[in-house]
Amino acid sequence: MISSSLSGIRAAVTMIEASANNTANANTNGYKKKTVALNEGEKGGVVASVKTSSSPGISYTDTYGNAFEASTVDYAFDAVNRMTAKHMLSANIAALKTVDEMERSVIDILA
Repeated sequence: MISSSLSGIRAAVTMIEASANNTANANTNGYKKKTVALNEGEKGGVVASVKTSSSPGISYTDTYGNAFEASTVDYAFDAVNRMTAKHMLSANIAALKTVDEMERSVIDILA
C-alpha cells in the first residue's frame, strides 16, 4: 500500500512538472508540449512517462515576413492536468495517512 501511494505521489509530481514546463514555454516558438502517460507498474502502483508532442504548431509570420511555428501548448488541457494531479496527490497522501493510522492502531492493540 505504501509503495503504491508513493508511486502515485511521484506520478502526480511528474504531471505537475510537465504542466509547469508547458505553461512556462507556452509563448516559445516551436515548443512542443509535454504530456504524461500513466501506466500500471510491474509490481503495482503507477509509472509516469513524459512524452513530447510530435504535432506541429500553427505557422504564422511576423510583420517582417519571418515565418514561425507557434508552440503546441493548450492552457485548458494543462489546467485540467494540474487539477487532476492535485486530486491524485491529495488521494495518495490520504492513503498514506490511513496506513500510518492503521499501523499505530495495530501497535496499540499489541502493546
